[in-house]
Amino acid sequence: MFDYKLVRVEKKIRGLVKKGMLCSQNLYVFGVSENTRQIIQILRSYGLEPKNVLDNDKRKQNTYCCGILVIPVEKLGDICNEKNRFLIYSAYWTEMTAQLREKGVKKEQIFMLYQEETLRERLFYAFMGKRIHERLIKKYGDIPIYLCPYTGTGDIYLIGTFWKQYREKHPEEDYVFVVISKACEKAALLFEIKNIEVLEKKMESCYLIQYFMLCPKKVNLKLLNDSWAQIHTNPLEWFRGYKGLEFMPIFRKFVFDLPEEAKPEHPVLKDVREELKETFKELGLKEGNTVILSPYSNTLADLPEHFWKQLAGRLKEMGYEVCTNSSGATEPAVKGTIPVFFPLNTAPQWVEMAGYFIGVRSGFCDVISGARAKKVILYGGCDRFFNASSYEYFNLKDMGLCEDAVEMEFESGDTRLCEKVLHPFKKEYH
Repeated sequence: MFDYKLVRVEKKIRGLVKKGMLCSQNLYVFGVSENTRQIIQILRSYGLEPKNVLDNDKRKQNTYCCGILVIPVEKLGDICNEKNRFLIYSAYWTEMTAQLREKGVKKEQIFMLYQEETLRERLFYAFMGKRIHERLIKKYGDIPIYLCPYTGTGDIYLIGTFWKQYREKHPEEDYVFVVISKACEKAALLFEIKNIEVLEKKMESCYLIQYFMLCPKKVNLKLLNDSWAQIHTNPLEWFRGYKGLEFMPIFRKFVFDLPEEAKPEHPVLKDVREELKETFKELGLKEGNTVILSPYSNTLADLPEHFWKQLAGRLKEMGYEVCTNSSGATEPAVKGTIPVFFPLNTAPQWVEMAGYFIGVRSGFCDVISGARAKKVILYGGCDRFFNASSYEYFNLKDMGLCEDAVEMEFESGDTRLCEKVLHPFKKEYH
């Protein structure tokens, strides 16, 4: 969801928590989506864990969303239990609500988090965007503004891989590169990008876009995205995955207008070896014999906790040190592994020193794709991204990011998945 909508959802959930309407209840989130993953992260920040995610799409049922099993509504045997609470964020909220009500769920047990903004609100956003634009101009002068409107660090990394080639086509003397989080700034710092400006609040990028849409001739702004949905006049996203229009062809053409022969270029990494050696020693990790697990994704399918626990146990039996790329309570370390959290501008160096990486496909995989290490990337076999599978649309090889990663699709309930993931490690381990 857009950042300004996420702020609203966070506020609503905070209010429900304060009123005691979610604590000690059976929580269910209806509908698998990126929005659902964000809602689950918010709930976890309050120590709340949904029992299941509900979805009517048979392809999504029996998969996992943030490690939580996805089931159909019909499988919820005690659906009329008074302790049940249902959270909905979807444009199809009326149909979802009607489905629950027909099953006997009371109206007060359903919490609708979705809300469309009014014209008055949109005009207010544009006014706020005007103020942000004036602030940028005052600080940097009347120069081109490049806006990265997403929190996805992988997207920022991919912009960086084409930035040098794009700048050769557009050699302005100066510009400002706007991102919306410190994590995105870290990803941008891997490349030769200057004047990186981090917006102070989540909603500010949306304000700036709204002003740009209302007064395009007053803002020298380029949105570094192939089809940002807030620009509602751009229908390109619905062509994603259609007849070979996977991520890289669309991104290269519609963000940068570069020719087909233009290839992504990884950055020259800063030498932080001595610094990392000390950190590895403190954590008890071994250079060249450590596996970094990355079990979390904000967009694509993931795997349950018991899979990661089994995998970590087997790796340790084989003699590897095992750690989890963890950001704390909302993305905890796999049980029995060492939690690590490193800035994105040194993430490739971390993976290189560790020697091994296993993760579900996420933006983090883009950031470490150029690292010289054994990498295993996992994609949900039933996971779709518009008109293609997630593997077809996002695999690192076809994107031109790396040739050496082992990329595989998994099916829900595959009891042999752990062995398949471990196979390349057995060949290398002595």
